[in-house]
Amino acid sequence: MVLKFGEKKIHAQMRNRVFKHMLKTRGWKYRAFLRYLRFFKYAAFAPTRGEFLESYYVLMRFLDDIVDGDAPLPKSYHNESDYILEKIEFSKSMINPKDEVDYLMLHCFELAEKFGEEFHAETEDILNSLLFDAKRRGKMIIFPKEELMHHFHLLDIRGTIRATLKVFKDDPDKYELLEPLGVACRYQYDIEDIEADLAAGYVNISQEDCKQFDILKEDLNDPSSLKIKKWIYQRAKDGLQLLNEHHQKLNEGDFSLLERWTFLLVYELPAKKVFKKIISTTKSS
Repeated sequence: MVLKFGEKKIHAQMRNRVFKHMLKTRGWKYRAFLRYLRFFKYAAFAPTRGEFLESYYVLMRFLDDIVDGDAPLPKSYHNESDYILEKIEFSKSMINPKDEVDYLMLHCFELAEKFGEEFHAETEDILNSLLFDAKRRGKMIIFPKEELMHHFHLLDIRGTIRATLKVFKDDPDKYELLEPLGVACRYQYDIEDIEADLAAGYVNISQEDCKQFDILKEDLNDPSSLKIKKWIYQRAKDGLQLLNEHHQKLNEGDFSLLERWTFLLVYELPAKKVFKKIISTTKSS
């Protein structure tokens, strides 16, 4: 699987376009993470793995933006579900690429081959989680906690964390030790994206939590309601507890210093900042 010059040019153009789109629309959220991706190439003395990490992140970020409506759905598709289903099938066959997303996926898998890894299972996990979002967009469906956490597990833990460990040349099966960190990051996203998610028709508040906080369907139209604020406050408290659990499990994994710094700078500190801000703001109000 070797990309031709023109295909590599398509990949470079797409990556730069998505970078600009991300920084323009949500620079506050992604700028630090994108800087880390560039830094990784030099700190790890691993330009190929660094380029893979950068390209793979851009690929999945772009697909997520299409699902969320932040990037336009290609004109030949009826809906986001059909588009993601096609990408799932392409990730299995890797033949007859149709668009720039397919070429970028080919490029990612070619880079992975160069450092002796493959990411088909992780890619399928992440894409299936995106498919779940595509199917529920705009419908305001309230799911049981088990179903929500299953899809978040595919995206944030079994997909993303396993892929990250492979990039670090570590045992991907150690991803279970990092589950508390992955769930904490999911809680961070729940808090940061509550308004945008509800506006797009995604409900990341489980049936069990709706019952506990007496959140009714009409409450979901107002993310600033007292009931939802109480749920967010509890999310922040639970998130801090998960970060404590993460520290307790971290020593079991014999992770490298670079991995530990990555977990701290890229995932833990941004999540902790969000949780502490919510808790301090709620107590002072």
